[in-house]
Amino acid sequence: MNKPLTIIAEAAKKLSPTLITHEIGSDVEVILYNLAKMIRNEFNSFVVISFNDAYAAVMRYLRSIFEDSEKVFGPDKLISINPFLEEDLGPDMIVETSDPEIIAGRIGEAIKGIDKALFFVLGLDLYGVRHKSELALMIPGITKVLSRAPGNSVIMTFNTKMFPESILEIVNSFALNVIKLEVKVVGVSIKRILTIIRSPFMEYNLKSWRYEITKNAVVFIPEK
Repeated sequence: MNKPLTIIAEAAKKLSPTLITHEIGSDVEVILYNLAKMIRNEFNSFVVISFNDAYAAVMRYLRSIFEDSEKVFGPDKLISINPFLEEDLGPDMIVETSDPEIIAGRIGEAIKGIDKALFFVLGLDLYGVRHKSELALMIPGITKVLSRAPGNSVIMTFNTKMFPESILEIVNSFALNVIKLEVKVVGVSIKRILTIIRSPFMEYNLKSWRYEITKNAVVFIPEK
């Protein structure tokens, strides 16, 4: 188990929630696509919680690259929080409020009876741009609701460039697995770097890989 995506997948099955922090250019969408392709069939259902049309944006990008994007990333249930574009996708539930307790409560209603589910939570950063003070309530509220049933796994994404370090520390504190995707400029070249910050596999924590993305694969090269 020395491939980063395999490590992340196994960590997500063992502990939850998993947080993937990212920035523009890190192609987090492709990482999510590959994770879904690896593990969604090991769960009874695949559910996406999307804030402010985040799922619609991800799917638009994936459709331009992968022919099987609908099969791999099309959820069994889509819950849209404050959508505009996603209304056309026919979500199973639409929630139009910024109140963390109401959002968590409505999500709880929508997933009642679901167990051993894989949850992708997208767009928490978009929510946080408008409601920074609510993030400290929103994230634990959602993870608590989604983690109630046995065997559930929660994977969240968060754009780190939108927030100060103090907010990022709060967000990181709620995750048991933390994965960092970043873009580094080295001389005249640009590198994408994946680092496992925290996971149940101690031997891989704080290890980094450079990764290159092609249509057929994500290629990882260990950082020296």
